[in-house]
Amino acid sequence: MNYYDLLAGCFDLDERSPNRDALREPNLNWEFLIRTAQQELVLPSVKSSLERSGMMSQLPSEVSDFFCGVEDLNGERNETIFRELMTVVELLNKCGIEPVLLKGAAYCATGVYTNPASRYLMDVDLLVPKQQLSSATVALSRCGFDWDRNDRLGCFRHHHPPLRRPGAVSFELHHSLGMGICSSLLPAPEVLERSVQVEFLGTRFRVPCSDHLMTHLVIHSQIHHPYNERIWPSLRSMYDLVLLQRRFGNEIDWTGIERRFREVGRLELLGLHLLQVRDVLGLEVPIQFYLAGLTYLRWTRRKILRRMPLLRFLDPVYMYSTIFVRRLRVLRQAFGMPGGRAQIVRELFGPGVYKRLLTEAIQGPGRSY
Repeated sequence: MNYYDLLAGCFDLDERSPNRDALREPNLNWEFLIRTAQQELVLPSVKSSLERSGMMSQLPSEVSDFFCGVEDLNGERNETIFRELMTVVELLNKCGIEPVLLKGAAYCATGVYTNPASRYLMDVDLLVPKQQLSSATVALSRCGFDWDRNDRLGCFRHHHPPLRRPGAVSFELHHSLGMGICSSLLPAPEVLERSVQVEFLGTRFRVPCSDHLMTHLVIHSQIHHPYNERIWPSLRSMYDLVLLQRRFGNEIDWTGIERRFREVGRLELLGLHLLQVRDVLGLEVPIQFYLAGLTYLRWTRRKILRRMPLLRFLDPVYMYSTIFVRRLRVLRQAFGMPGGRAQIVRELFGPGVYKRLLTEAIQGPGRSY
């Protein structure tokens, strides 16, 4: 029994999905399903999704009670995170900075998740103008926010190393939406300019427009994440896409999004990702995209690797992208910044980097198999 497919059935838009019917099987191992939901970062989302489909009442009582408890606990955790977020935003407002809320926290703030308790948040990402990044980090540092200095190349990424107070959530202050082609696909100045102001509890922050929320989601899932053109995006990221489409509908300019990816030669990446969300969650693909020639071969390769994950060790493109691509982006950026070259040399002579490379080669960046 494939518990990933069964879990996807909880979120499938097609009410006639066979995976959804399989959730009614009396011999279903709910412990395996729950473990898979935890790995895919959607455990707090299961309850609301099953309620929407009317299946919550059909679950064993101990299972439904568990899902209710998880959602309640995650709701309390998110409330704590948003209180800390308001503290950060208030500090930044005093410096004349209105940060743009990104990714999961933005989905909660814009009603993509009608119940914020059903979205698991790992950290909070904020975009600030590059010229204000230094002021923002100083303001937070003065109020007890510190950052991990073990990542020696952290200052050369598209965001400042994560800042946090003891026992609290981490905040990433971004000056860009990603390195390399990411900054061409979605330039930070454009996101800042088209963002929408939100006032909450006496603080002011901004959220990206719907087109930018969708574009950034695809970029983060398929390019910025540890593996370039990611074969195994988390179920949470695919469900985010479905809910974004449901929340904003015709407000999303898919023609404009398609043009962005086409202009930088990444239309295939967008199309293949949307096809995967279609196959997993039943999303109707919102752009015209055809499988032919090399594109068909790449789609077939993705399906084979998803079906037989161990084959990734024999796939040179996968292994190269997994282990080197992200680091090469950081190295290229570091070379052009003061002190970057000296830091790269020190990193090369440290054993930690080689241990991390070996670990990633063995474990891979995808979900647990």
